[in-house]
Amino acid sequence: MHIEEIAIRDFGLVFGQQFCIYDTNRFCVVSEHNARAMRALAMYDESGHAVCGQIFGLKDDGMWHAPFSAPFSAPSGTVTPETVNTFYTLAAKWLDTDLVLVWPPMVYNPPVQPTDPQAIVDVNYHYPMDRFANYEQYLSRSGRYNHHRWQKHKFECVHTTDVNRTYSIIERNRKAMGYPLAMSQLAVNTTLTVVRMHFFILFCEGEEAAAAIIYETAPGIVQVIYWGDLPQFRGMRAMNALAYLVFKWFADVRPDIHTIDIGPASTLGVRNQGLCDFKESIGCVATPKFTLTIQH
Repeated sequence: MHIEEIAIRDFGLVFGQQFCIYDTNRFCVVSEHNARAMRALAMYDESGHAVCGQIFGLKDDGMWHAPFSAPFSAPSGTVTPETVNTFYTLAAKWLDTDLVLVWPPMVYNPPVQPTDPQAIVDVNYHYPMDRFANYEQYLSRSGRYNHHRWQKHKFECVHTTDVNRTYSIIERNRKAMGYPLAMSQLAVNTTLTVVRMHFFILFCEGEEAAAAIIYETAPGIVQVIYWGDLPQFRGMRAMNALAYLVFKWFADVRPDIHTIDIGPASTLGVRNQGLCDFKESIGCVATPKFTLTIQH
């Protein structure tokens, strides 16, 4: 087995179908401004067959990351524990630096599961759409209370093509909460050229109350990239309304979607208990998400 660098534009030709949208060359290319450099590496066997490969980005910490500008990434090709271990060992030596890998959450059913005892384990939540038909059954006690509470108000959720308006609501939410907003409005519009997205705006009697930006990440799975409410509607439980009405839209319009990935509720293994409680209250399920470092 040996490693070769291939042109990023040829990655899809060499490996065909990627695990998820974040592993495609087109996604990496529109995100290249988030890395100091990019490399597409392929491992070939003795017969010249491409066995395994992945796209890496060099970050400011001096290490190569996969992903370098996404929530997670997975290798393409013949993915078995043996081929993956060999690929990462050779790739780290070829790049002459440690590799930082963020593995897909287990709900994506990655073909290989990390076994490194030193891995950082974060908690990631998803909503199984087969629960929606009996929505209240899976809510916590507080979840049921807040589900009934928001229904006392005139909320309406609109699936929209107005990217900038949706982004503006998210931006105001992050500012009010004191949270950083990693993607600029330009970055969202640029990424829209390579990712199928859904934009939702929640209204309360005609006023903007909350919004969501959602990617289609893998067959049958969408991922909430951003969602949030505006402070004046928090007491009306706008987020509970948004969650239910977004789930309902997918149940009604996109029955092929079986999983809504709500995202992590921890950072570097440290849980945000408030996020965990909210996601569990609306019926979400937790699975692990691993971050590994491969030493060169």
